[in-house]
Amino acid sequence: MFTNKKVLIGIIAIMIIVMSYFFFFSSSNSEKNKSIGMVLFKVESKHDYTKPGEYTEMWIIGYNNSDEKDNRRNKIFIEDAMVYNLIKVDEEYMISARSFRKDKDYDYAYELIQISNQKEYQVRGKGRIK
Repeated sequence: MFTNKKVLIGIIAIMIIVMSYFFFFSSSNSEKNKSIGMVLFKVESKHDYTKPGEYTEMWIIGYNNSDEKDNRRNKIFIEDAMVYNLIKVDEEYMISARSFRKDKDYDYAYELIQISNQKEYQVRGKGRIK
């Protein structure tokens, strides 16, 4: 009976190790670890595709304007149509984005996390509430 307890404890330990491997290591996909931190992003073009009654995809194509050596084009998807409508072509924005899948034309497809136009949309001073 003593040996059966050792075998049972050994099997449980192996199961815990295997489960932790799948939980921690296999779920960390390298495609999801790529990100664009707050960079000066120059928008070259805007695109959208609507499948009637199902979904709308909106994305921008541009590059990191603050790094002269990095001339890669990035594809950034935008979830909110109001944000998409405010973005103008040939303008620069401070953006933050993270990858969510591989893309056949661009290395990775990114999702927009945060965007800011430093010239027009920055509110300054103290607000008042009536």
